[in-house]
Amino acid sequence: MILYVTEPGAGVYCRGERLQVRRRKELLAEVHLHELEQVVLMGQIALSAPAMGVLLERGVDTVLLSTNGRYRGRLVGPARLNVLLRQQQFKRYEDEPFRLGVARAVVEGKLRNMRTLLMRLARRRGVDVGAVAHLLRRSIQQVSPATNAESLRGIEGAGTAAYFGALGHFLPEELHFKGRNRRPPKDPANALLSFGYALLANSVEGAIYVAGLDPYLGFLHVVDYGRPSLALDLMEEFRPVLVDALVLDLANHGRVRSEDFEARDGGVFLQGEGRKRLIEGYQRRLKERVAYPVSAERVERISYRRCLEYQVRRLARVVLGEEAEYKAFLVR
Repeated sequence: MILYVTEPGAGVYCRGERLQVRRRKELLAEVHLHELEQVVLMGQIALSAPAMGVLLERGVDTVLLSTNGRYRGRLVGPARLNVLLRQQQFKRYEDEPFRLGVARAVVEGKLRNMRTLLMRLARRRGVDVGAVAHLLRRSIQQVSPATNAESLRGIEGAGTAAYFGALGHFLPEELHFKGRNRRPPKDPANALLSFGYALLANSVEGAIYVAGLDPYLGFLHVVDYGRPSLALDLMEEFRPVLVDALVLDLANHGRVRSEDFEARDGGVFLQGEGRKRLIEGYQRRLKERVAYPVSAERVERISYRRCLEYQVRRLARVVLGEEAEYKAFLVR
C-alpha cells in the first residue's frame, strides 16, 4: 500500500513493526511495515530518525512533496543501484536512432490514449469531437516520419493543445477550464490536473528507481538540471488514462467543491478535503485492473500500478537489447 501523509503538523514514527502517523498525542494512522510499498510526505511532515532508518533498511520508497504536490526529494537506500543498466542507458542516449525510436513510441502512445478518451466521452455525452479526433489522427500519422525530438515535441504539443481544448466540453462550467495552464494553475480544473500529474510523476519515478534506470536521463524531454526527464517521458502515455479520466470523474460527480481550492500567489491550488479525495481516487485508480500484453502471446489483467512498473521494466529490457523496441501502453 501507499501511505500518504498530508495533515499539517503530523509526524511519522516507528513502533516495532508498525509505522504510526501522529499529531501531538493523536494517532492519525497506523500501518504494518510489511504492507508498505511507498510513503509520501506532503508539506511540513516530521519524520523521526528511527522511522527514517527502518524505511531505508526495508527499501520502502519514501517521497517528499510540497503541499501543492511539487517534488522535493526522496530517500534512496543503497539497493537498486543497477550500474550496468544505467551505463547502458547513457550509451543508448548517445545513439540518436535509438533515442528517437523511444521518443516516437512515447508521443504516439500519448496521442492515441488522448484520442481514445475523447471518443469515449463523446459517445457517452453525445458531443461532436470529430474535428479534434481528426487532428489527433493526423498528429499520430506525423509521428513516424518525424526526424528529430524537437519536431516530435511540436507534434505532441499541437495535439495536446487541441485535446485540452475539447476536454473543456466535458467539465462543469464552474471549474472555468479554458485550456491547459500551469506554474501556477490559473483555475480549479488545472489545479486538479496539476496535482494529479504530480502524483503520477511520483509513481513513475518510483518505478524507475526500482527498475534501476536513471530518472534524469530521458529520450523525449530535454535533459536539464533537476528535471526527471525519463519520468516525464514515461508518464506521458498514462496522463489521459490515470489523471484526466479521474479529474473528469471527480468534477462531474460533485466530488470537488469551490471550498476545495485556494487562490494565492497568482494561481489556484487544491487543498484540504479536495486534495484528500483526489489522492483517494488516484489510489483507487492505480488498483483498477486492465488488460495488459505481458508478451506477444499473452494478455493478463493487472492493476494500473503494475502497468507502470511493467512499462518501466519493458524500457529497461529495450535499453539492454533484450527487446527490439519500446511499445507504449494503449488503453482499449
